[in-house]
Amino acid sequence: MIITVTMNPAVDKTAELDEFVLGGVNKLKNITVDAGGKGINVSKTLRVLNKPNMACGFIGGTNGDMIRVAMQKLMIMSDFVSVAGGETRCNLKVKSIFGMTEFDEPGPKVSEEELQLLMDKLRRHAKPGTMFVLSGSLPEGVPNDIYKTITEMLHTCGCKVFLDASGEALRLGLEAQPEYVKPNLAELRDLFDYHNEFESNEAMVAWTKSRAVELLSRGPRMVAVSLGANGGVFTDGIETIYAPAKKVDVLSPVGAGDAMTAAIAYCLDSNMHFHDVIRYAIAVSSGACTTSGTKPPSKEVIISLLRQ
Repeated sequence: MIITVTMNPAVDKTAELDEFVLGGVNKLKNITVDAGGKGINVSKTLRVLNKPNMACGFIGGTNGDMIRVAMQKLMIMSDFVSVAGGETRCNLKVKSIFGMTEFDEPGPKVSEEELQLLMDKLRRHAKPGTMFVLSGSLPEGVPNDIYKTITEMLHTCGCKVFLDASGEALRLGLEAQPEYVKPNLAELRDLFDYHNEFESNEAMVAWTKSRAVELLSRGPRMVAVSLGANGGVFTDGIETIYAPAKKVDVLSPVGAGDAMTAAIAYCLDSNMHFHDVIRYAIAVSSGACTTSGTKPPSKEVIISLLRQ
């Protein structure tokens, strides 16, 4: 069983725009609406991979109700905490000639009582050997060290933790030594306070490999760094491997990093070889780019890419 924790879920609305008019009317087309948020995206991909999982976190208002119903339709177990401090956010992602532009709402405010209620739920679900995926941004009212606190609590219960976060939440979460970590390149650069430009793709990969190995010294058993269209870097302390992404017809890159997290979690929970972890990570994340919105790739697409 894998349990995903999404502190700040979202209703993800993705649309396309032929022409952008600054200060004028812009007509969107090909609009898709999905239940989203990093952990929920992970749960959706795990469902495609036939891996039993449960989605936890905070939801609020009518948007929160939409997410709860979406999980039921997808036959994904859930155990959310309903918050009184506002609506679950709605995020708009617009694909245009400028690339993918995102407009993210802040989300509801979470009270101390609601945060404690979530902690109690996670503790009840924490069984030895269970993997928890902690991912995404934090809503108002949730302290930056929450992933550290949750990881420490889960470790006392014999659980494994997969952390996919950014900024202070990642920095502080690492202090509790989660077993698995998957930053993207921007998050890794921020973590190591590195702001220089890379002279080449080879230089970027070399720097990423070095920092990923360095990150292992903080406690994780495995580090994966998603590099977007460039693929990913993976290290388990024995091998450090760069794997390029597969060339696919991209509809939407949004959620590809979450698909990678799901693929890695699936493989690790299934005790697969490190090389298979990498194969699935690249195949599933590349496949996610071929779908609209934040929908996961189909199993047929994943199998086809794995064969490559």
